[in-house]
Amino acid sequence: MFDAHFLGSVIVALALLIVIHQLVRLAMVALLHRTLRRALDAGAPLTTEQLDRALGRAPAAERAAVDRRNGWVLIAIGLACAGCVALQTGEAAMRAAAGAALFPLLTGLALVLMARRSARAP
Repeated sequence: MFDAHFLGSVIVALALLIVIHQLVRLAMVALLHRTLRRALDAGAPLTTEQLDRALGRAPAAERAAVDRRNGWVLIAIGLACAGCVALQTGEAAMRAAAGAALFPLLTGLALVLMARRSARAP
């Protein structure tokens, strides 16, 4: 369908884009590290909220809320898959549907429990 030279060019171009992207990320992290190191050496107080903001992270409460929401969505998907088990007639189909239901159900439960635990932690 595609010529081998064309596919080779596309692969090389994609590899170059990935390498350039990673180098730019590395340069940004190095500049941020240098800035934070200079601020700490100058004696500027640095709180975890400021550090999270500098690194582009969401606050812990916001991350917990997102984890909780994602957990409940996964639990709903797992329960829907479990409901699909009731509609199956064959033993093999029931096992496959139950196996498919376990992954989102357990992952969702883990996310909800971890979000609840992080909300309680001071």
